[in-house]
Amino acid sequence: MYDLDINTKKGQVALRHESRMLDTINRAMCLKHNNNSFLIETDKSSDARIDGMIVKDNKVSGIFESKCRNMSLSELKRFDSWLITLDKIMDGKKLSVMLRAPFFGFLYLIKDDMVMFWKITDKFGDFLFDFDVRRTSTRKTINGGTALRTNAYLPFKNGAKIS
Repeated sequence: MYDLDINTKKGQVALRHESRMLDTINRAMCLKHNNNSFLIETDKSSDARIDGMIVKDNKVSGIFESKCRNMSLSELKRFDSWLITLDKIMDGKKLSVMLRAPFFGFLYLIKDDMVMFWKITDKFGDFLFDFDVRRTSTRKTINGGTALRTNAYLPFKNGAKIS
């Protein structure tokens, strides 16, 4: 077993938020695709490279990374982008190429109980929009600390709300 942040008190709170987000996404997909689509999560007790897959008609139709942020839509708009580590983006791109499935990023805005998504790659792993990449100092984990990482800044304008 890995020593993961998800196993801490703050990690368990984040896991509950993520569950709520994934339930919202599943409900929205069921309405749109007549119950032929659903999410499959990766094991939270391991350090999987992505958070899950999207299945439609019993076939992998997408892969995803999911994040929860304790912010509102208006706060996200002020940043004008969603910060996510470049490693996560590149892992999703690689799997998109291998599985021939688009890569999505899901973001749960806790303060507004709202889910946004970005379709980051097409099924061939090609990026669908430009984004900035910068090496910046960010919080290391949900439990604190600081890390200097190469981060991608996905433009707000390329995201959409899940309703």
